Formats: sequence, C-alpha cells, structure tokens
Amino acid sequence: MGHAPENTLAGIRRALDMGCDGVEIDVRLCADGVPVLIHDDQLERTTDAIGRIADTTLSDLRQFDAGDGERIPTLRDALSLVDGRLLFVVELKVTPGDDIAALADAVLAEIERADALPWSWLWSFDSETIIELAKRAPHRSRVSHLCLSPTPDIWQIAAKHGLDGISMHASGLTEGNVAACRAHGLAAFVWTVNEPADIQRCIELGATGIVGDYPERIQSALRREGDGSSG
Repeated sequence: MGHAPENTLAGIRRALDMGCDGVEIDVRLCADGVPVLIHDDQLERTTDAIGRIADTTLSDLRQFDAGDGERIPTLRDALSLVDGRLLFVVELKVTPGDDIAALADAVLAEIERADALPWSWLWSFDSETIIELAKRAPHRSRVSHLCLSPTPDIWQIAAKHGLDGISMHASGLTEGNVAACRAHGLAAFVWTVNEPADIQRCIELGATGIVGDYPERIQSALRREGDGSSG
C-alpha cells in the first residue's frame, strides 16, 4: 500500500506491474455474506463512509470511496484480476462475534470457484479461523498462521492441522525462529518490513518471504544478495 490505496484493485494492479512475487489482501464478510477486501471492521479509516462492514450491504459498499476513487472490491473481483499471475495471500480478518465458519466457507467457495487453490495461501491471526480453514480444505490449499512470534502451541497447531507456515512480525524474526520453522517443515514469512536495513536483516536470517508496502525495496535487496554485492 506504499503505492496505491490498500485492499483495492489499483493496489493489485500495481503489484502486477511491479513484478511482485505475491500480493496480500484482507477479507471480511459484509452484511450479504459476501467476502470483500478491507482490513478494519469499521469503514472510517480507509473509506469516506462510517459504520461496520458486517452491517453494510455490498450494494452500499460499492458506493464508497476507498481512496483515489477506488471502490471496495469483492474477493471475486480480486481473484479475477490476479488470475494466477502471482501468489495471492488472503488474510481472513475476524472480530469477536463474527461467524468464523461462514467466513471460511465463503472464502474457500470463491477460491475454488476461481480454481485458485494452486496459487493462493490462506492466513489469519486467529487460531480458531485457521483451524476452521484447515478442516474445510485439508490437503487442498496452503494454510498459514499469523502470530507475533512462534510459541509451542503454534507448532502443535501446525502439526495437528497440517499447516504450511507461520508469519511473524519483523521484531519476532530470529535465527532460532527460522530454524524452528524449518525443523517443523514450515515456511517463515515476516511482515511488514519497509526499511532497507530491516529487509536486509530478514534476508540474512533466511525468511521464506518478506511482506512490505514497498516491494521495490525488497526486490532491490534480493538483487544485491543474488549478485553478492550486499554488505
């Protein structure tokens, strides 16, 4: 979102234009039960409207400005645009009281409809949501768990439910955590990394993937690493 409004089709187009390896979006259910791209459970921060996503119909959401004239897209809109051209990371956002099963079912239905399982990865901060996803899509999709730092219960959840990775805040990335992920056969993603020195640190520690708002900085660091010119 360093180059376009967050969770918009403009942002995804920018990622495609920049040759990114992947793009991460956030999904919630609107009042109609349709998965839409938005981070917060409220509209105020990222749109010109007020109210809860869960209380707003899709037709109303379509009228709001999500930045630079962009509209709030549906997950189906985003899947259609990506169409397998890069890794599509879908983070399921939940707020207490949300119907987690309904969200998981709706997201999986859209992903399967688009035949997007081979190029999608499902993430969530919430363990219950991850477990619901794993139950509904065993051996069919990549499921990861977002957390601030790996803890023993993370490894247990991963083993029990066949997860593929964890994603941690940059402050939680350590050599030991990367080694533990590898020992458990898990990918180790890190977010949100924007400063060049932090990006370089994540590369040197062996992160599987780096999520940031300025992908050109990550691409530049990886090129330097590849040609041996990094310090």
